[in-house]
Parts: sequence; C-alpha cells; structure tokens
Amino acid sequence: MIHENEYYIYQDMKLLKIVIITTFAFFINFQAFSQNNEIDSLTTLLDSGLPDTTYVKVNNTLAVLYLYTDTDTAVYFASNALKAAKETNSLLQTLKANKIIGSCYVIKGDLDRALTYLYKSLEMGVKLIGNEPNNKDYKRIVSGIYGTLGIIYYNRADYDLAIENHHKSLKLSEEIGFDKGIAICLSNLGIAYMERLDYQKALKYHYKALKIAKKMDKVQEITQSLNNLGAVYLIIQNYDSAYFYISKCIIINREEGNETELIINYENLAHIFDETGKLDSALFYNEMALKMSEQLNNMEGMVDCNYRMAEIYYNSGDYGKAEKYSEECLKLAIGSGMQYLEFNANEQLSNISKAKGDYKNAYQYFVAGSKVHDSIFNTESDERIAEMEAKYKTEKKEEEIILLREKTKLHKEKAKSNKLIFISITIILILVLGLSIISYRSAKHKQLAEKRGLQQKAEKNVLEAVIETEYKERKRFAEDLHDGLGVMLSTLRLYINELTDKERTDEEKQQLLDQSNSMLDDAIGNARNISNNIMPSSLKNNGLEITLKSYCDKINASGKIKIALKSTNLQKHHKDTIEITLFRVLTEMINNTLKHSGASQVEIALTENQNNISITYKDNGKGFDIASVKKLPKKGMGLNNIYNRVNSIGGTCTIESSVGNGFFSIVEIEV
Repeated sequence: MIHENEYYIYQDMKLLKIVIITTFAFFINFQAFSQNNEIDSLTTLLDSGLPDTTYVKVNNTLAVLYLYTDTDTAVYFASNALKAAKETNSLLQTLKANKIIGSCYVIKGDLDRALTYLYKSLEMGVKLIGNEPNNKDYKRIVSGIYGTLGIIYYNRADYDLAIENHHKSLKLSEEIGFDKGIAICLSNLGIAYMERLDYQKALKYHYKALKIAKKMDKVQEITQSLNNLGAVYLIIQNYDSAYFYISKCIIINREEGNETELIINYENLAHIFDETGKLDSALFYNEMALKMSEQLNNMEGMVDCNYRMAEIYYNSGDYGKAEKYSEECLKLAIGSGMQYLEFNANEQLSNISKAKGDYKNAYQYFVAGSKVHDSIFNTESDERIAEMEAKYKTEKKEEEIILLREKTKLHKEKAKSNKLIFISITIILILVLGLSIISYRSAKHKQLAEKRGLQQKAEKNVLEAVIETEYKERKRFAEDLHDGLGVMLSTLRLYINELTDKERTDEEKQQLLDQSNSMLDDAIGNARNISNNIMPSSLKNNGLEITLKSYCDKINASGKIKIALKSTNLQKHHKDTIEITLFRVLTEMINNTLKHSGASQVEIALTENQNNISITYKDNGKGFDIASVKKLPKKGMGLNNIYNRVNSIGGTCTIESSVGNGFFSIVEIEV
C-alpha cells in the first residue's frame, strides 16, 4: 500500500522535467491492476462510514494514488482530507493534505498555488519538529517539502534559492540516514549547479548520487544518475564520456522497460550525434524518441522531439522538413499551454522563414514570439510577488515557533518529575531495542551466508575460466614448440651432423653451413614470436594504448576492415594483470568480429576517469542473438570466457547484440 506521507519530487535532466516518486515504490508507473484494486477497496471503505481520523487518512491515501493519473481527482480527495483534518485539529494530517495539494499544482504547472500550499505545510512541519526534534518521520516529510520548493525555484531560474532548499533537504535526510532522500537531493543539487555553469560541482554531486544509488541497488536512481552525468559531459563537449554514460543508461532502461526514461535517453543520444556531425544517427534516435512519446502520449516529449527534428533539418539546410516539424511543435506547445516552448517554436519558425527568404512570415513569427515572451515575463513577475509574500509569512511564523519551543522545553522539565512513567518507558524501549538487535543480527547472518555462497560460486566460475584459458594457452604453446621450433632444431641437428662427413667437399660443407645459419635465424625468430604471444613485449614497454594501436594498424593495413581506436586520459602503464587481460579481451572481440560478423567498421574507445577505466567496443556487423549463442557449447564458452576474464580482475562487462544490429560491449574496471 502507498502511504500519503511518503513521496518526493525528483528532477530529471533532459528538459528538467518534474517527476514525483514515492519512497516505497520508486518507479512512477505503478502496477495498474494492484493500484485499481486498492482504489476500489479504499473507495468502498470511504462509503462505509469511518471515524474522523481514519476518514482523513483514507482521503489522503486516495489523493496520492490519483496523483500521477488524475490530478483533479487527487485535489478533490486531498481537499476533503484537509477540511476534515482542520475540524479534528490534526496538525500532521493537515500538513499532509496541504503537501499533496501543493504537489498536484506542481504537476499541473500552477507553481504560484503550489508555493502557497507547500509553505503552509512547511510551517506546520517546522512546528512539529520543534515539538519533537528527534522524530524521523517529521524530518522526512519536511525534507521532501524543501526538495519540492527547490525544484519550483529551479524552474523559475532562481538557482540560489533552489540550491539553498536542496541543501536543507539534504541535511535532514542525512540526519535520519535516509539514503533515498540523500540520493535525490544530491541529483537535484547537481542539476542546479549545472545551470549555474559550475560543472565540476555538478559532476561531484552526480557521482555522489550514483555511488549511493549503487549502494541501494535501485535501478531508477542509477539510470537517472547515469543520464545526468551524460548530460553534463554533453554540455562540456566531452562526447566520449557522454556517450558512455547515456549508452549504459539505455541498456538498463531497455532491460527494465522504462519507456519514459528511454525517451529522454534517446533525445540526449541524438543531441550527441548532432553535435558530432552524425546527422543520420541524430535523426534516427530523435525519431525513436518521438514515436515513443506519441505512443505514451507524452506531450512534453512530443513538443521537444519535433523542435529537435526541426533544428537538425535546419542545420542541414533542409528548410522544408524543418518548417514541417517546427509547425507541429508550435501547434502542440499552444495546445498544451507550454509558453516557453511556444516562444522557442515561434523563434525557430522565424529563423526558417528568414533562411527561405520569406521575410513577411519571418516578421510575423518574430512578433508572435515576442508577445509570448512578454506574457511569460508578466506571469513570472506576479508569481514572484506572491512567492515573496508567502516567504514573509513563513519567516514570521518561524519566530513564533521559537517562542513555542521555549514553552515546550519548560513543559518537558516538569514532565521529568514523573519517574514511574519514565522508568516504564525506558524498560519498554530496552526490550524493543533488544528484540530489534536480535532480529537484525539474525537477518544479517542469513544475508552474509547467502552473499558468501554467491561469492564462492562466482569465484569458482572465474577459477574454472582461468584454468581453461591457461590450458588452451599451454596447449597452443606446446604445439608451437613441437610443430615450429622443434622441427627447425631437428633439421638443424641433421645439417650439423652432415658437416662432420669427410666425404663431403668443402663447397658442400659451406652450403650446409649457410643453410644451418639461415635455419638458426628462423628458429630464433620463431622463439621470439612464441614469447611475444605469451606476453607481448610492446605491452610491457609501451603500454596498452600503443600496443593495441599497433595491433589495429596491422589489421587496417589489410584493407578489409577499418578499426577506429580512440583514447581519453588513459595512463601509459597499469598492473600487468590488468593490461594483459584487457589486451586479450579486446583482441578476442576483434578476432570474433573478423571471423563471424562480416563487419566493415569497428569503433573502440578507452577512457580513464577518477580511478576507473571504461572501454566501449562497437562493430556494424550482422550481430547475433545472445541467448541462442550462449546455448551453443563452443560459442557460448567464448562469451563466458570474456565475462570471466573481466571478472577475474574485478571488472564488469556488458554485451548487447541482436540479429542485424551489430555488436556492442562496455567493459569497466577500477584501477
């Protein structure tokens, strides 16, 4: 069941869309079947006649359930709860109802009314914390209110106030050890600092958010942090890192079926290709985002995708198609009431008309855009006045709360005189704490045992892979010695024995001696090649990047395939085990491409950042069905060897391929 007091406003990176996320069910798209069942049961319960306090809670819960699908209905139930809560003098339930109504108006885009209700709920929340400073539930609720205020100020471009409120939210979440709240606050701070053009701080907070998301093992927090990191790297024109993080995000969202986030990921990926001059790829991914937005009836996604399509065609000089998509963008923006996007579309159409030489329409679109801009400015001015009034009332109320705290302190001093109650409560708390510790330790031991079992199984798989690889290497080494070097040395011994034959003439002996020297040179070269296959000398002398480049250059010289290798911030040397493992993994991928894919192009990118090496490998071959290949004994063993080689040095490997779509892999290790 979803509880009405447990939700947060979260800010997404692309277009900075506002998304409300519950604490107990982090994904926005709840299971419709179970949600409808809960709504039906609660509505029936509401009609059965309830005590006042239960009536308030049921209305607040129904409001949260309708929050994402029908905000008007959500406001109706929350208003019922607010009225009843005031009649019963329930400060907590009044706070919750105000908070829910404020969140509804955030979703509807009425930020002025949202601020009014949220400041009312904040005033009550500060009062509750003043009465009970150690109450974690109150602090969690107030933390969520500060976070929502931070997003409202962000959307008004008041980044200082946004950062101030997000820091207050972060402080409360840290005080109660609420990891999810901490992750949300860190992400929102990263977004706000990005708008302040402080990209180092933005990256710092997004990396912190990603670390906590991985600690919690929460998929949506992980994907949002990856997307945010990719967006920041896109802005600072580090396209390799941007592509790495957004591609990683897409892989996870595809597996999880997160279509709403995939729209944002595809838009960002299209932006990368547009910035790097790959217009066909930019159009492809933007069209995917547009189709998905239309299927989900995602209005903001449709408006933004049409705008981006028009921009791409405009940059390529195709003004006809640019005008078509820009007109659709304007139509959708007007219909949805998105004034800032309406202004952008008018400005875009003005530029397109000007480029076509149609100065009359260019002027008309410019005038229309200016009117929209003036309307936005006037609306923001009115909202700013109302916001300052609400803030003044809150500050005035905080002074009254300080006096109330003093009175509460005196009251608590008197309460201490009742020693019997104090002792009883202490004993109960000790018993509860003892039972909690016992339960916690039992669960912890069980969890550790399961984790140890999984770890042992993983170690066994890695060990088997290493043994298998060593066996193959030794077998190949033995064959090279026997079939190559062994044959040469045996032949050389025969030549030497013939030199002692007295019946041979001096000329024949000289000829045998010359052949022996030639054979000896071949044997030395063969021995050097065998040694180089075991541990390439270039790898030890020149490092991974140069050795891999030399290997690729030799293959490129054949003219059958083009391998593009790009490196960013890669150090020259690392541990031998890391270098040889990564070299073997990449050469195995290249050999697989040459043997099986029919590809004409391979792209390899090596990036080192903050003690982390990430490698992306991509070819344009015919691809394959991974699930089917894993079932084949020999080919499935090849994929498992790649996974296990990477695991043996503490890294992770992700492989993605399908028939007709080439091969893609990401390898990531800590150094």
